Amino acid sequence: MRVGGEASWPAGPTSLRSRAFRAGSLALVGHFSNLMLRFIATVILTRIFSPDAFGILAVIMSVQVVIALLTDIGLHQAVIQSKNGSDPALLNTAFTLQIGRGFFIWLLTLGLAGGLSVAIKYELVPGHSVYSNPQLPLYLGVVSLSAAISGFQSMKAITAGRNLQLGRLLVIELVTQLLGLVFIISIARITESLWSYIFGMLLSAAIAVFLSHVVLNGHPDRPGWSRDAAKELFQFGRWTFLSSFLSAFAANGDRLLFGVWFTPQLLGLYSIAYNLATVPEGLVNRVFGTVSFPALSEAARVQPRRFPEIYFRMRWITDSALLFLAGFLFSAGSMIVSIIYDARYTEAGWMLEYLSFGLIFVRYGLSQNAYLALGRPDYVSILSLAKLISLFSFASIFFYLFGVKGAVLGVAFHMLPTSLCTFYFNRKHGLNSLRLEICVLATWIFGWLVGVGCSAIQSYAVKFI
Repeated sequence: MRVGGEASWPAGPTSLRSRAFRAGSLALVGHFSNLMLRFIATVILTRIFSPDAFGILAVIMSVQVVIALLTDIGLHQAVIQSKNGSDPALLNTAFTLQIGRGFFIWLLTLGLAGGLSVAIKYELVPGHSVYSNPQLPLYLGVVSLSAAISGFQSMKAITAGRNLQLGRLLVIELVTQLLGLVFIISIARITESLWSYIFGMLLSAAIAVFLSHVVLNGHPDRPGWSRDAAKELFQFGRWTFLSSFLSAFAANGDRLLFGVWFTPQLLGLYSIAYNLATVPEGLVNRVFGTVSFPALSEAARVQPRRFPEIYFRMRWITDSALLFLAGFLFSAGSMIVSIIYDARYTEAGWMLEYLSFGLIFVRYGLSQNAYLALGRPDYVSILSLAKLISLFSFASIFFYLFGVKGAVLGVAFHMLPTSLCTFYFNRKHGLNSLRLEICVLATWIFGWLVGVGCSAIQSYAVKFI
């Protein structure tokens, strides 16, 4: 089988190749802009808040993401993948389900916050852990309102993504992020309270919903119900629900677990390192997640025999980029932390270096979009189960054997079993390439050498100054 370097994109009347590259460029610009905004905001907030505050925020955000994923019925993916994705009946039904899901998440989080409050009152949680903070239940209850607000987001956002029309979506995202961060930083400087972050999240959700209705073009949103449309959405979403249920804990289980073992300060340091380590993953997922699923889905519908060619072309790019950055972060992690943050966050440096190994396995995430495009969400569910089991197993065993450093290293390598499963599924669809796997490893070495060089230059500069 030919690998991606020899492949070409399928040419069609609407030029999937040109739309995919344009959408990828917009996604790259958008995500890079978001990264810069978040980077600047994080640096400012680390001057206002202590590491303890970031530990509490890590738990708040993880709980929110877990509950959102636990109730994910795959509306976004179902609309994109469906041949009836532009049908008003399907869109109205999806809009109704989305609103109901938002309120359900809100109520579910309120119940969880109430249970945590009782546990704190009767000292059922470890006194040193993040969960013992008496304000945490109130934070969770208020911030969960953002889910109910986001439930009213326009379906036009999904259809725009389905058609790879990302220009206005990019504007909405940047405006929302900018206004939200300005609010958070402004209020935080005045109050030095985490409530600035909580209310900033509510404001961002409201702005995003408002702009999705007034900026985007498309079918006007109306609550509605179609039995056939609901059946189609649920038929696809049943596997997505299972996958999301599993990936909810697989993606956030480390911080939820560490919240029990670590102090707020230590979890805050881990959160800083984790956010830096996942920047490359987020960048690649944003670009190719935004582009790959719609592009691969269209290829699967229109020219299925060309499907592997497109997949390999994407893999060459993503694998090379992620392995280069993995090598760079391994040798330059401590330098990066020392430049960005003050001395209170120094320990995040070695954590970043350990977590960089996770990027070696993250590169196989593109396969999950390929499985969804091929109509095999059951593969994704199996991979999510393997990831969940290995995360809790690796992190727990390594923590009890080697302490904090072992726990971090366990998180870095927990996706090894998942990667082996990916090879097995890829083999069924002709999506393995030995040449690709061997050649891209050289980019890790190159990234490591660049990191060593940058660290040496930085060390020399500090001594010289």
